Amino acid sequence: MENPLPDLPDLVVLYTKQNICDNTLDDAKLEIRCPLDNGRRAGASIPARYSAGQLDQLPAELLIQVLLQIDIPSLTSFRRVNYRAMELVDSVPQYAAFIKHCPNIIRAILSIRADAFDCGTLFKTLSTSRCSTCKRFGDHLYLIDCRRVCYFCFTRRPEYFPLTIGQASRYFTLNGTQQRNATTTRQLLHVANPPSVLSLPGRYCTAWGSDGGNLARKRLRLFDRRAVVQNLADPSLPKLDKTTREPRRFMAIITAPYLLDGGRYADWGYFCLGCRDEKEEDTRHFRIKYTKEGVPEHLARYGSVEETPRIPGRFMHVAQI
Repeated sequence: MENPLPDLPDLVVLYTKQNICDNTLDDAKLEIRCPLDNGRRAGASIPARYSAGQLDQLPAELLIQVLLQIDIPSLTSFRRVNYRAMELVDSVPQYAAFIKHCPNIIRAILSIRADAFDCGTLFKTLSTSRCSTCKRFGDHLYLIDCRRVCYFCFTRRPEYFPLTIGQASRYFTLNGTQQRNATTTRQLLHVANPPSVLSLPGRYCTAWGSDGGNLARKRLRLFDRRAVVQNLADPSLPKLDKTTREPRRFMAIITAPYLLDGGRYADWGYFCLGCRDEKEEDTRHFRIKYTKEGVPEHLARYGSVEETPRIPGRFMHVAQI
């Protein structure tokens, strides 16, 4: 089968983020924290001893639809029931695509207990490319409720600044009956159960070099702000927001590919070398990523990428005459 990803022009040298470390979940040593056993029984000739109960009686197509409606932590728990359950989960094409192309996303979801969305929603999100709040390529996932997002949006927009349990509970008020029953605002928050995750200890926020970032020693329960607060411009919301230096903005973020052709191929996107020194966020910026499909459009707009004659090693766009 032909790869649907177009070849990139030879002169478009695409680069990584230089010495910048974002300190997101990508830098949380997920392979050590959450090892996966997928593929352990690949090629095994010994059949599973036990069945998966009534699920084994469903047609394959219906079984896949059932499993797609289960959140990843629950699906992983079911997968551990026995070898037959493992075989069933591993046979779901969408789940197999995650394990093949982006297993760290599965590790991150399990590590921070992101259970507000199901397997099908994750696949649908990864099968799109645009940031959920702007027109750029959304090269990250906001894992509290599974939204694609670009660097500019998750570091600046209010909806990607999660609330701690203390902040979120302020939006749940007690009425007279609840006060007589000694119900607390935190208990009301628990009953409402808005999307949330449990952060990992570690360093978070953008820094130059791998040793930077703000150290978070404790796990925090973080709630999706949009699910808790009706008005994101509410003046009573906490004012302190360090944007790119705010650890909580990075605790539920991980890079994500764009899945194509039903999950057979993955496009992680590329930074343009010709924009490496640019800082115009609306047009050209060293932080903007492009899918392979979007690179030709970018070159058509700004010109091919060539090395600057007077400064070896520096590249720039050259408009076609």
